[in-house]
Amino acid sequence: MTATENRSPAAGPGHPGSLEGLRVLDLSRVLAGPFCAMILADLGAEVIKVESPDGDDSRHFGPWYNGESAYYRLFNRSKYGVTMDLKDDGGRGRLLELARRSDVLIENFRPGVMDRLGLSAEHLMAENPRLVIVSITGFGQDGPLQKAPAYDLIAQAMSGLMSITGLRGGDPTRVGISIGDVIPGLYGAIAALAAINERHHTGRGQHIDVAMLDSLVSVLESVGMRALHGGRPVACGNDHAMSTPFSTYATGRGSIAIAIAGDRLFPRLTAALDRPEWLADERFSEQTRRNGFPGEFRAALEGALQSYTAEEAIELLSAHHVPVSKVHTVNEALESEHAAHRGAVATESDGFRTLASPLRLKGSVAPSPAPTLGQHNGMVDRWLSGPVRTGR
Repeated sequence: MTATENRSPAAGPGHPGSLEGLRVLDLSRVLAGPFCAMILADLGAEVIKVESPDGDDSRHFGPWYNGESAYYRLFNRSKYGVTMDLKDDGGRGRLLELARRSDVLIENFRPGVMDRLGLSAEHLMAENPRLVIVSITGFGQDGPLQKAPAYDLIAQAMSGLMSITGLRGGDPTRVGISIGDVIPGLYGAIAALAAINERHHTGRGQHIDVAMLDSLVSVLESVGMRALHGGRPVACGNDHAMSTPFSTYATGRGSIAIAIAGDRLFPRLTAALDRPEWLADERFSEQTRRNGFPGEFRAALEGALQSYTAEEAIELLSAHHVPVSKVHTVNEALESEHAAHRGAVATESDGFRTLASPLRLKGSVAPSPAPTLGQHNGMVDRWLSGPVRTGR
C-alpha cells in the first residue's frame, strides 16, 4: 500500500476495529449520508467514498485548512476515496462489481435517481442478495412528498421542531446545527448495523428507507407526547414546559443555566440561596405548582441571584450540587479542561484538528485524513480482484 493509500491506525494495541472486515460503499453527498458512513468508519469499517469526477459538493464548503474544506474533512475522515461516473456504462459496471464485494451501500439521492442510473435497490440486491442498502432522503421512498426536495431547514420546518424553538411569542427558530441531517445519519448507522446482525440469521440483506422528516418527528419526545394527548406545544425560549426552574437566569452580572427537574433537587437550591420560604410558599413548594407560576418564580429566583456574579452563583450552587452552568460559546466548549480530558477534539496525522467521535469502544479507530478527490482510484482493481462477498 502506498503512502497515499494509507489507512487510519487501529484504535489501540491489540484491538482491531470493531467493524473490521465490513466493507461500506458511500455514494452519498454533503451531510446525512457521509455522516452515517463516517460513524461506521470511526468504528473500523472499510468505507469507500464514491464520488463523481466533479467531487462531493461539500468539497467547496468552508472553512478551509491548507486549501481543503474542513467541512468535507470532518464527515469523510478515515475513508478511501474513488471517482466513478455513474452515468457511464463503465462506471456503473465497476460500481456493481464493488457492490458484489461489499456489505453496505449508503446513498442519499432523491428517490428515483438510483433507478434511472440502473442501480435500483432491486438490481443491486439481485447482484448481491446479502447487501444492506441505506437510502436517506428528505421524505422517504414513498408517500405524497416522495419527490419533494428537502434540506435541513425544510425538514425542521415541516417536523414542528421550529415551532417549539425560539423565544415565547417570537418567530419559529431553526436549531443551530443541521439536525435534520444529523439525526437521520445516526438512524442510518444504527439501522445498517441492525441489518448486518439480522443478516447473520436470514442470510440476506435489505433496503433501509430513512427519511429526514420521519427522523425529526421521532425525536420530538415530550412535546410530541403532549401534542398527541391533548396539548398544543409552543416555543417557550430556554424554559422547560414541565420543569421549573429549568432555564437561563440573570445574575447581578451575566446569565447562568439552572436545571432542576422534579422536587428532589429543589431544597438544594433554596438552601444555597438561603430562601427556605420557597418551600413553604404554596406557589413554589412543588414542581407542578411552580410550573403554574413560572414568571413569579423567575422573578423570585433572579432577585435572589442579583447579589452574585455569574461566576459566584455557579460556585455557590455547584457547592450545593445544584445542576448549573455558564452558557459557553462553542470555542469555550471545545477548549475547556473537561473537553481536553475527554478528548473531544482529535488531531489527525497532518495536524488537522477535528471533532472526535464520542464512541469509546476498544475497536474505535483514530481519525485519519479524508481522501483527496480520486486518491484511491488505483486500488479499485485490487478490490475487484477479491472474492464476491458471501457475508460475515
